[in-house]
Amino acid sequence: MSASKCNTSHKIILADRYAIISDIHLGTSSQLYKVLDEKTGEIKVAKVYENNFSKTFKKETTIFNMIQIFNIPNTIRFYKSSVGNFTIKGYTKKKMYIILEYGSKGCLFDALNKTKNGFTEDVCQYILLNILNCVEALHKKGICHRDIKTENIVLVGDNYDIKLIDFGLSAKFTNGENQPKKLITFVGTPYYFPPEILEKKPYDGPKAEIFCIGATLFTLMTKKYAFDEAKEENISKDPKKLLYKLIKTKKYDEYWELLKKCKGIDNLPPKFKDIFLKMVAYNPDERPSIEEIKKDKFMANVVNASEEYINFLRQKMIDEIEFASPIFY
Repeated sequence: MSASKCNTSHKIILADRYAIISDIHLGTSSQLYKVLDEKTGEIKVAKVYENNFSKTFKKETTIFNMIQIFNIPNTIRFYKSSVGNFTIKGYTKKKMYIILEYGSKGCLFDALNKTKNGFTEDVCQYILLNILNCVEALHKKGICHRDIKTENIVLVGDNYDIKLIDFGLSAKFTNGENQPKKLITFVGTPYYFPPEILEKKPYDGPKAEIFCIGATLFTLMTKKYAFDEAKEENISKDPKKLLYKLIKTKKYDEYWELLKKCKGIDNLPPKFKDIFLKMVAYNPDERPSIEEIKKDKFMANVVNASEEYINFLRQKMIDEIEFASPIFY
């Protein structure tokens, strides 16, 4: 979550309280700003919505309120949402905004960009455990994030706490009687789309989420993407575009061989390869639940690990971020 300075000749202020320090990210529905809370002196994030995205603003506010009420772990802290004056370059407009905790150590995408070839296996297990704990708690309350990726996981504070952000695409996957329902809105990010999204089929939200987490885990381990698209057919002759066909047809040895040929990835740990293939299965019903992932041999060292060992892995993650050189490709 790298910031670039705002080039303005006037002070930018939101709701007579939050002074804009810098831009963080421009999205389709909103702009993120690093801000100074002039009342508390804290650095925070303001998510300022475009006026034609009121439904997204209301939905994300509702999700954040639920997260706060149920104390969902590993989620970015939510302070408030409101509508207030936004003054920039001498002009004032009414804007919808959400105030959030600042991910001072950046996002996992940026952190990964500082490693040599991705994180080590035990650090990936530690990161995955944090993601699973968060998503498991969300799913128990009927919430799907629907855009899990390295860019939407930030590191907060001196302890580099791992937290999920950006709930703008989130949705409830249960009805009024708390019964599961299929989702039909096709959202997410390329490289992480499960096949059912690409094929525009009504989908099981939690099972689609498992696929996204599997794709994220692969990127954390290798600093590359597992496949360009989770599709069987592709008119491109680029072998990278054909990788997922081998997973769908369960030709796993051929998948790893092609991956080595076209992306230079080799010698991945067998336990990782096994859980990854389960998580990105073409058939959503064949994907493991979060509980099953936690019981998998890949997670044996971190599930129910001692506090001392977890602290050791946290520090190892920090060291791998701080003492390696970048290049993401």
